[in-house]
Amino acid sequence: MLVYDKAHELARALKHSDEYRALLAAQQAIAADEQTLKMVKEFLAKQMELEYAALAGKGEDKARAEQLQKLYELLMLNSKAKDFVQAYFRFQRMMADIYKIIGEAVAEGLDFFVKR
Repeated sequence: MLVYDKAHELARALKHSDEYRALLAAQQAIAADEQTLKMVKEFLAKQMELEYAALAGKGEDKARAEQLQKLYELLMLNSKAKDFVQAYFRFQRMMADIYKIIGEAVAEGLDFFVKR
């Protein structure tokens, strides 16, 4: 089926994209540095917690946001961590754009769930 062929084509394009390759290279660079890897994972976990809390409608936790900002600033002082975080954000932005494009293409068929 043509749609599945296009999905596989998109998957191949993603694997060969500059954003994905940069992410893999940055990931490999921090993999050998246990302390940097731990800091990056902690930062990403705290960032997701804040995002999930916001999506759940919970109020802004200023203390957690400040803690996240300080951790981010610390990461930016480490070149390997900085490269990884920047590559991660670029890849995530690209994926979000792709999801948006696909979602907009089929929005009419999915609005059944929100119409009353």
